[in-house]
This record gives sequence, C-alpha cells and structure tokens, in this order.
Amino acid sequence: MKKITGREMRKLIAAVTVMMLALVIAVIAYFMVDSIMTTNSNIEKNKEMVVDKTVITLRDVGGKVTSLSTDPQFIKYFDQETVQEIMKGDTAALYKLAVAFAIAVNPLEYAGVVEDGKVVDYRTQSGVVVNPAELPVEPPESDYQTLDSFGGRQGFFVSLFYPVDLSSYGFKSFYLNVIIDRTTEMQEIQDYFVKQRNDMIIRLSIVSVIAVILSILLTTLGLRYFTNKYVTEPVEKLNRMAEEIADGTFEGEVKVDRKSAYAALQGLLRSGQLILSKMDKDLNE
Repeated sequence: MKKITGREMRKLIAAVTVMMLALVIAVIAYFMVDSIMTTNSNIEKNKEMVVDKTVITLRDVGGKVTSLSTDPQFIKYFDQETVQEIMKGDTAALYKLAVAFAIAVNPLEYAGVVEDGKVVDYRTQSGVVVNPAELPVEPPESDYQTLDSFGGRQGFFVSLFYPVDLSSYGFKSFYLNVIIDRTTEMQEIQDYFVKQRNDMIIRLSIVSVIAVILSILLTTLGLRYFTNKYVTEPVEKLNRMAEEIADGTFEGEVKVDRKSAYAALQGLLRSGQLILSKMDKDLNE
C-alpha cells in the first residue's frame, strides 16, 4: 500500500511541477514578447520623429531657395554676372544658382531641379556620384519618400520635392528635389533600442532561470512536505491502524475527527474495531 501511495504522490508532485513551470514560462514569455514589441514600437516612433524633423529641414531648404530667387537681399551676394543672366531670363543660370545655394548652405547629399519630369540641373556633395536618371523625378503621393540607396551607398535617405513658382518673374515653375542622408541617425536609434532590448532579454533570461529553479524547489520540496504531512502520513497511519486492528494488536480506541477529510475512513475503522471486539467477546463467552 505504501508503494502505491508513494507512486501516486510522485505523480501528483510531477503534475503540479509541470503546471507551475508552464505558468512561470508563460509569464516570462509574455514579458519577453512585450519587451520586444515595445522596443520595436519605440524604434519606429523615433525613426518617424527623425523623418518628420528631416522633412521640416528640407522644406526650409526649399523656402530658402525660393527666397534666393525672389528676394534682392539674397541675390546681391552672388556673382553679378550670373545675376544679370538670370535677370535676362536665363533659366539655366537660375537652376545652377539654386542647386549650388541649396548644397552650400544645407547638409544635403543632393539638390536637383526637376522640370516637366526631367532633371535639368543638379549638384551633390563632394565625392558623391549619382545617375540622375535613377533618382525620383515625380513628387510622391505623401510629403516625402525614403530611399534605400543613393550614390552607390546603402542606407536611409529622405527625398522631398519642393515646388518653386516663379511664373510672376517670367520663369517656368519647377520642383526642387532635395535628398538628405539620415543613415547614421537611424542606425544610432536602432543600436540604442536593440541594446536595451537585448539587455532586457538577458535580465529576463537570468530571472527565468532563477524562477524555474525556485518553482521546481517549491513544488518538489514544498509540495512533498505538505503532501507527506497532510496526505501520506495520515493515510499511512490509517493503514497501520487497519493492520493492527486486523491482527488484534491495536491498543486503544479509534477516534473519529468529524472535521477531518478522513473522518469516513476513521469511522469505518472504528466500526470494524467494534465488530471485531464484539466477535472476540462472543467467542470468549
């Protein structure tokens, strides 16, 4: 009987241990997934902020170029021969001045004049070589568009088209396409939050190992202690009582605790004890 009880208790402890481990793993998995999702969300939000600020910067560039073309306060600082050509309606000189000014005073990778769907003039930062035919020549549906490569380099580039209307001055309206490199900023954001995420995963992994060990200890040692105290030992005591009653070696009287979960078994043993006592008494008479 003891062997059967021991096997059943081992099965009970194993079942409870598995359930506890499943619960602990589920909780840890939830926090890990939440940490990863939160990190990814923060990465995207910060990237959007960088792009939004970049778009504001590029719009400011377009505004400056427009001011350059229309405000005499700007024009007087440039080569007067070029200014005179522009005043005479030389659009090529105007476009050349516009892209040169945009590149000179702003951290741009590229500035190009797009007219009727064609790049008519452009300028890049020193050392950057591009093929204008491979660059956007139409304004995107949104305010801006991003490029994965530019000038033979992979990265994150933001392109924006700014309309320049000089029709009142006798020039055709055109678009100024400006491109700025935000690869470094995006990579810094990526690296920062990925490091935070990895640190969090490492910490959660350490906590997970500790939690699993503690859960195993609690469910094996703790459950073993309480099952032995409140299940195994009372059952074994009743077993010994039953054997002693059957052998006639039990001394005293079986007590029935009405508040105990084993009250019914105690009652059966007491009834058996009374029956055996009566049978012994009848035999002796």
